[in-house]
Amino acid sequence: MKSRTPEVLAAGQTVVLEGIVHASGTPVDKWVVVEHPTVSSLPGGVVVKCCLLTLSPEQSGCLPVVLTNEADHDVIIPRRCVIGEIHAMESVRLPNKSVSKTGLESIQSEICKESRITLDFGNSPLSQEWKERITKRLNEMPEVFAQHDLDFGWTQKVRHRIKLSDETPFKQKARPIHPQDLEAVRKHLQELLSSGVIRESESPFSSPIVVVKKKNRDVRLCIDYRKLNLQTIKDAYALPNLEETFVALNGSKWFSVLDLKSGYYQIEVEEADKPKTAFVCPLGFWEFNRMPQGVTNAPSTFQRLMERCMGDINLKEVLMFLDDIIVFSETLEEHERRLLQVLTRLKEYGLKLSPEKCRFFQTSVKYLGHIVSERGVETDPGKIETIKTWPCPKNLKELRSFLGFCGYYRRFIKDYSHIVKPLNELTSGYPPLRKGSKKPGKEGQYHNPKEPFGGRWTPSCQTAFETLITKLSTAPVLGFADPKLPYILHTDASTSGLGAALYQEQDEQQRVIAFASRGLSRSESRYPAHKLEFLALKWAVTEKCHDYLYGSSFTVVTDSNLLTYLLTTAKLDAVSYRWLAALSTFSFTLQYRAGKQNVDADSLSRRPHRELFDDQLSTKEIERIEKFVQYHTNDTNASSITDPGVVKAICEKHLVQQNNDPAYPLVMSLAIHPDAVPDCYVQDDVLIGSSAMSHLTKEELAEKQRSDPVIREVLTYLESGEKPPPVVRKEIPDIPFYLREWDRLEMKEGILYRRRQDGDSITYQLVLPEELRSFAVNQLHNQMGHMGIERTMDLVRSRFYWPRMGSEVEHRIKTCNRSVRRKALPQRAAPLVNIQASRPLELVCMDFLSLEPDKSNTRDILVITDFFTKYAVAIPTPNQKASTVAKSLWDQFIVHYGFPERLHSDQGPDFESRTIKELCAITGTQSSHDTLPPPREPSRAIQSHPTRYAGNPGGERKESLERICQTFSPCVQLY
Repeated sequence: MKSRTPEVLAAGQTVVLEGIVHASGTPVDKWVVVEHPTVSSLPGGVVVKCCLLTLSPEQSGCLPVVLTNEADHDVIIPRRCVIGEIHAMESVRLPNKSVSKTGLESIQSEICKESRITLDFGNSPLSQEWKERITKRLNEMPEVFAQHDLDFGWTQKVRHRIKLSDETPFKQKARPIHPQDLEAVRKHLQELLSSGVIRESESPFSSPIVVVKKKNRDVRLCIDYRKLNLQTIKDAYALPNLEETFVALNGSKWFSVLDLKSGYYQIEVEEADKPKTAFVCPLGFWEFNRMPQGVTNAPSTFQRLMERCMGDINLKEVLMFLDDIIVFSETLEEHERRLLQVLTRLKEYGLKLSPEKCRFFQTSVKYLGHIVSERGVETDPGKIETIKTWPCPKNLKELRSFLGFCGYYRRFIKDYSHIVKPLNELTSGYPPLRKGSKKPGKEGQYHNPKEPFGGRWTPSCQTAFETLITKLSTAPVLGFADPKLPYILHTDASTSGLGAALYQEQDEQQRVIAFASRGLSRSESRYPAHKLEFLALKWAVTEKCHDYLYGSSFTVVTDSNLLTYLLTTAKLDAVSYRWLAALSTFSFTLQYRAGKQNVDADSLSRRPHRELFDDQLSTKEIERIEKFVQYHTNDTNASSITDPGVVKAICEKHLVQQNNDPAYPLVMSLAIHPDAVPDCYVQDDVLIGSSAMSHLTKEELAEKQRSDPVIREVLTYLESGEKPPPVVRKEIPDIPFYLREWDRLEMKEGILYRRRQDGDSITYQLVLPEELRSFAVNQLHNQMGHMGIERTMDLVRSRFYWPRMGSEVEHRIKTCNRSVRRKALPQRAAPLVNIQASRPLELVCMDFLSLEPDKSNTRDILVITDFFTKYAVAIPTPNQKASTVAKSLWDQFIVHYGFPERLHSDQGPDFESRTIKELCAITGTQSSHDTLPPPREPSRAIQSHPTRYAGNPGGERKESLERICQTFSPCVQLY
């Protein structure tokens, strides 16, 4: 059949067109079926409705055809376009045999069985009669339940909009797809295309994809929308208040949890914003019709849709927090009515549920990280399982790890020092960490730190341990999550496990919301340090704290500076790309905190764990290993104890409300036995290079060298007194570098060093294994103020040695995100005569440097530099007033170093004031000024200070400035 005249169909319009029948032997006075043509030239989105009609001679070979435009734009049906196919129908008469009633019922039951929706009642105490009743009622609404994986709902009640702060399009290159995944990706794209989720694109925007494999080996496409999200204006739509949410559940006895089928794919994207979702891959260029995962504001759009859908029954009969829907009631009859009402509203909005993920008529369900039941809202046991299952310490290292963790939260535990006393006493009688700091045990000899406690673990020790576990897993240590407050997530990784702690600032106190930790599998234990930190971040965010963090903006605190680089510009492997894709649906910022301050997550990562064996091991081998680990539990590193900075912060900022007990002190006792300080904090004999390797003992460092394949070969031949043969030199490319230094290599206490002659002095460089090189460079570069290549190289060279050290240090500094971001742009020097000085204090320059405020809200730093010696003094000041400048100059510089002959500065009002002029007149000091600070004169006071140092906005700056000035002043000035 062909159209008679051209027609215009508006979006969503249904029309009846007159079609001309073209067929030989056209049936007359017979029933015919009109269907969508097999080979069609109809515009996309136009559908022909199937109709049963009678073709008679009076119709002159014409039939009416029903067409619907399901596209979101107008289309034109051209003249003589094929709009349908007709098929003659033959009458089929049954023989004069009757079908038995039983047979008919059997056929009908088989048909119903195929289309019947299976409901999950789980552990519901519902009677069988009620289950059949509910199943029957819900099967009367099949439109609400998805029938297959691609059966998504579709609503236009709410559309997702993407408003950009910068409308400039961006284009990112397509990432390659592994050949083994090409067909699976092609199939997945075709499925999304056929289901209307995506369409072909001609957008000026372009984002790359990441292919993620599911457990069943299927693939899922994740779009890397980081660039788009940076330009997106955030939606301020408020999420529900958790306290109001839980109040609505009071008195309820029955609960049903509903889950939408790919909820994001059921929401239409605004037509003008669809090109912004475009993504590119080797198999084409596409854009989303439905709301994709990973875009900013998607949670707000989803919450807006659900609240509009439920309307006046929200918080009365049903609760929604993003994709978590829960129906509640007191009685079964009321629950049935409410459930059907919710399903009816979902049907009106065109939304569909995933029946296999819904739980109906339950008496206890998990909702938003809590257990909801008739008893009320209870803490999810999973979030404190890490604490409650903490293994009993068996030796000194495990005990110190536990005490370090408890000490971090001792301000929340009443009578902490009294409770922990038996455990502190157990740490006595061991070899001294400092000379004279410990005495031997009662037997007159020291205990072996690696041996189990045995009989010295008394019932009082067990009681103290159990009491601390109970205190740590109950209020007031654990807080009640409030989604309106920002979350703070601490993560850390060690060679023995992963750790995480989730916090919120509540009532001016940092409350713990959840703890988590786990061990490492055999393959994970071989990850480098930066990948372990990345794993800890992905595991904590996407697995352990997903219920809290999804849809919220939060801060991740980590002691790894490399994570910032990994999440922005780093080239990652396939596994890391999958982790990045999983993190792309969360909105968070990274904050660096030194490892010594990251005590909570560090202790959790270092608590004893059994190794997670993911390899195919025999049952006997697993049993043997488990028995071995249970008996020898001395393979974990000592964790950190709260450093003095944390104790000082507790004393200054934490106010404890007075308890009903009049003897309850206003400030909790912070006493802890000095014997509980771990080995890594105090060492009598400091290793060469230990300033950057403070977390390793001599034995561990020697083991690290032995585990490095190149250094192991060098040690083997060095101990034998022979040099490696040519065959070994060809097999291991780095061996020739060590051969050049063969006469300078020396062994000291089982550790390999390189002897270095620097003038008349001899220093020893630690030969560093490959796995520790990144850590060493990062420590010396980041902790010393992000200095340049030459100065960082001097710091590394004075401590360590490894082949091609210079090129590796240069590469790492050039890729340092903070250094590149804060590096000053080169300026052309004005043709002026340089200022010269021939002696100390002949010319002293000063200027102000402004940084981010620290925890005392100090942002201004007065930098004073002697022009001749380049000696610098950095003084934090509360403001830039002239009186403050005069007092700082007198108290912090003149009193210690004497009167300068000339004081040089810019023409700021703080330096041009009468106060400064009077001070110069009294001391006999001349003053000079510049209109703008030339790069070689007063700004030298700033340049000699590491201007790229950002500091820790939440920490103390004074100690950092003193350390940097002491480190920087003796450095060779390269001008």
